[in-house]
Order: sequence, then structure tokens, then C-alpha cells
Amino acid sequence: MSLRVLLRLSGLAAVTLSLFVGLLLTKPVAWLVPPAAPGLQRLWVVSWSRASLWLMGVRARFEGEPPSGSYFMVANHLSYVDIPLLLSRLDARFLAKSEIARWPLIGLLARSTGTLFIDRSRKRDLNRVLPLVRSVLDRGTGVIVFPEATSTAGAEIERFKPSLFQVPAETGVQIRGAALHYHAPDGPLPAWQAVCWWGDAPFVPHFLGLLQQPRTEATVTFAPQRIAGGEGAPPDRKALALAAQDAVTEVFTPSRPPETASTNSGTNEGSPT
Repeated sequence: MSLRVLLRLSGLAAVTLSLFVGLLLTKPVAWLVPPAAPGLQRLWVVSWSRASLWLMGVRARFEGEPPSGSYFMVANHLSYVDIPLLLSRLDARFLAKSEIARWPLIGLLARSTGTLFIDRSRKRDLNRVLPLVRSVLDRGTGVIVFPEATSTAGAEIERFKPSLFQVPAETGVQIRGAALHYHAPDGPLPAWQAVCWWGDAPFVPHFLGLLQQPRTEATVTFAPQRIAGGEGAPPDRKALALAAQDAVTEVFTPSRPPETASTNSGTNEGSPT
């Protein structure tokens, strides 16, 4: 294991532990002064996200107008890096698959950042989750989902699954899109191998490989379109999913060159959503 990897691992462990302890210590303040709770949680989440990106060698750039207030954000899914990348800029909570809640450490971190979980194997679980999502939106906070339902190598946008679009279909919240792109300008591996986590790649070797990269450039491009939800009209999840996919595709830049992309995605059970 190289010195760079050791230093970055040590830094990530120190930052995560210290900020998690800080979050726990501020819990009594949040209980005593409930209006302060969202701001305190946001402070710790943003601090952890930005510090983690820096320690992993990821330099983030954001293009276009980011959403504000209540929104339903959809984005293409490339890596576990997507989570701190988006949380470093957006005041939002992720809606992720329920398996993550049971993962060692990562599940704890996900719960600490306010992630909502849904069991995608049970269609009726959406009925349980929808009121939770409404409560987040009612507080003026966004919800982020990865509707491709798997992480990819970034050659193209995979078809957006329509099931989660029941949320904007019923609430009428605006849908915003974002396209994620990674580039490794001077690393031993291209970004679609070193950063994008797809197929059957095991997590630990992939993560250590990412930390070995000297530098990674991450770009988030916000789509300008604001797609209206369906409150007051018959819900049409498929139409909303298609419109959102088109909006993200318009601002998408491939992380994997098309000539190398015989396979873009796979069955990676480690995918964060």
C-alpha cells in the first residue's frame, strides 16, 4: 500500500470520526431547539462531504443553476463518490435502496446524513416512503435519486426506471436533473475504471485504487429544464421519467469513451442506490 493511500485513508478516518462525534454532540441542541436541527445537520454533512472529496483527491466543479427549495433531483449514477459530491453542494437527502442501511459503516453514515431508504423488491414500500419524502419536501429540502437503479461506467445514460417518479407525480414537486462526469487527467487509470464503480468490481480494491489516483476532476452539470410534477392531474410516471432522462442526456458528457464501451453497466450489488 502506497504512502498516498495510507495518508488518505488516515485522513478520511480522522475526518469521519471527528465529524460524526461532533454530530452526536450537537444532538441535544437539536432536541432542545428543533428549528436548529436542519442547519446543524447540514453543517456536518457539508463539512464531511467537502473534506472527504479533498482527501480522496477529487476536485469538484458545478455548472449551471443548482436547484433550491423543494425539488426532486435525478442524476446519472457512476460511483460511491457521487454521494459526497452532490451533498457538498445541495441541501438534500438521498432516497436509496434499503440494503445500504445494513452495510457496515456506510449504512451508519447514510443514516447520519438523513438518507431515506426504500425496499425496491416490494412495490408497496413506496406507500410507506411517500409520506417521509413529503415531509422532507415540506421542509423546503430536496430529495435526490439515481433512477438508472445501478452505477455505470459513464458511457451513456441508462433508461430511467419510472417507479420512483411516483413522488413528483403525486406531490407536484419540480423535477431537476444533473449529469455527473469524472476525469482523471494524470492518473494510472482512466476515470471510468478508477472512479466509476460498475459491473462486478469489489468495493475495497476499487476504493484503494481510487485513493491511488493523484487527482480526479468531477463535474456536475445542472440541467436548465424544470419539469413539472403531476399534482392535480393523473400521475404519469413514465412520461416524467422520460422527460427527466432527456433533460439529463442533453447536458451529459461521457466519462467512458464510446469506442471502449462494449458494456456500460452491470450487476454490481454494491451500487449505492
